[in-house]
Amino acid sequence: MNQMGYEYVYGSAARQLEYDVYEENQVLKAKKTYRSHRKIKLRMVMAILAVFAAGLAVMCRYAIITRIGYQINQRQKAYEMIRNENSLLRVQIETKTDLNEIKEIAENRLGMQMPDKNQIIYIKVPRNDYTVLMSADAKDEKNGNAMSKLINRAAGFLKLFE
Repeated sequence: MNQMGYEYVYGSAARQLEYDVYEENQVLKAKKTYRSHRKIKLRMVMAILAVFAAGLAVMCRYAIITRIGYQINQRQKAYEMIRNENSLLRVQIETKTDLNEIKEIAENRLGMQMPDKNQIIYIKVPRNDYTVLMSADAKDEKNGNAMSKLINRAAGFLKLFE
């Protein structure tokens, strides 16, 4: 479009240079290469630091996992020792319990006596054993939201008292 001596340029109004300043001037060319090399070096250093940080994160994670594994192992050993000690104490209690000795202590020291026949009251206990089974609703709980799970559990808890 050329009207009355004006020329319209689409896009930027600045005219494009027809030559590259950096090609003709050696100083500017050296500065441009220095800047581009500096950017490449900076990117390389940043990439190395990122890889190093990722490696440290992975090593830290494995160190934590190993430490927790050692703690679990120590606690399992302590649990086994306590469980063994509990079993030994239970055996000692069972071996030292003599029903005749208990009867003698109850009668002589505590002044207890066997009840008369009119003092004995028999209670009838039903032989039915109650077991509560969860219905198919338990499968539905896995797919439902938290509120429906809570309601279902409360309903199951209330069924125990019926």
